[in-house]
This record gives sequence, C-alpha cells and structure tokens, in this order.
Amino acid sequence: MPPQLRTLPPSWGPSAPPPAPAAPTPPAARPTTLDARHFLIPALEALCGRRPASQLAKTFAPPAVSALAGAVTKGRTRLGRYRLCRVSSDAAELAGTLHMPTRTRAFAARVERQGDRWRCTEFHLLP
Repeated sequence: MPPQLRTLPPSWGPSAPPPAPAAPTPPAARPTTLDARHFLIPALEALCGRRPASQLAKTFAPPAVSALAGAVTKGRTRLGRYRLCRVSSDAAELAGTLHMPTRTRAFAARVERQGDRWRCTEFHLLP
C-alpha cells in the first residue's frame, strides 16, 4: 500500500500577507588555498611545447611567461621534487628540479596572491 500524503494548511492565505523574502546571503568567499601543481603542470606543458606560453597569461605574469617561452625544449620534460615555502600570507616561493631530455635543471618561482587569486610573478630556470 503506498504511503498516504497529508495536506498541510497554507502558511498564508488571501487574508494574510505573503511572507517577506529572506535576506540574501552573501556569496561564500572562494578558498584561496595554494596548490603548487596549479602552476607547475601548465609550466611543464609550456616547456615541452605542448601548450603555447601565451595561454599562461592568466596565472603567470609577463616576465614569467617570457622566461617559459624562451626555454621551450623538444622532448619530454618531467617534474622532479619540488618544495613550496610560504613567505607570508600573500606570497610563496617554489623550488625544485625539472628532468629535461639532455639534463636536469633547477627552477625557482615566486607566487603572490592578487585579490582572491594566486599568480606566478617570477619563474627562473637555473643553468
């Protein structure tokens, strides 16, 4: 036997005014967590030539984009070990290694919070 539904009396009727709309709730702030892979994976793709460096303009500052564009290599580049060090609540530094086809190179990068987003402001490949 299916369950029986009961009807509820209306909370307001023609003689009562409609309820006031609830105050809008403010949008929740986006979390500003920092994940190093958000910057390192696109940088690797640009270094391999699989992604044009110009696509990085939203998350990388122009000096970082030009540094990546100037270091494009043919072949597979793999990410080695890396470290993220929080310098302050609005800045962090990345350091690690990239295994390129002919050699292993070190990199250093600086990431800064700009508003509610993180942006890579510096990227350097060491010789």
